Amino acid sequence: MQKIQFEKVENKNQLEDMSKLATKILKAYYDPIVGEKINGAMLKAFQSVEGIGKEIKEGGEYYFVKLDDKRIGFVAIEPKKEYMYLSKFYLLEEYRGKGLASQMFAFVKHNALECGLKKIILNVNAANSDTIERYKHFGFVVKDDIQRSVGEEMYVHDYVMQNDIA
Repeated sequence: MQKIQFEKVENKNQLEDMSKLATKILKAYYDPIVGEKINGAMLKAFQSVEGIGKEIKEGGEYYFVKLDDKRIGFVAIEPKKEYMYLSKFYLLEEYRGKGLASQMFAFVKHNALECGLKKIILNVNAANSDTIERYKHFGFVVKDDIQRSVGEEMYVHDYVMQNDIA
């Protein structure tokens, strides 16, 4: 299996590139799940240059996932007081199913443990069954069932999942 690298987003050019990559991945992935209108609101709120910049200013960290110097996905994490919040975890479609997500999860887990955190929490769309199964494979369990605002008076049905890593 090929080894991936992680490139932290730290400047404006990277921020703009991250927004473009995120939009490309999430448009293809979420339009069929939540519809173009809701996904458009989510992209505007969370994956625009402004949305990503806001998340970084509030303590989040974005990383490009790279394979052979090509940006193929991204991860976003945010250390909280009692857990690591896994905000984003995505690969371009042609790189899924190749074992790369295991390396991505190991990176997230390592960062959580480095911060002294013993659990990872994430939100996942309740209709996203393939991803829910992947997270269960990594040891996550569903802890809550919520309606989450995505802006513009729109909501999505999410599960809150947790992995006790230590």
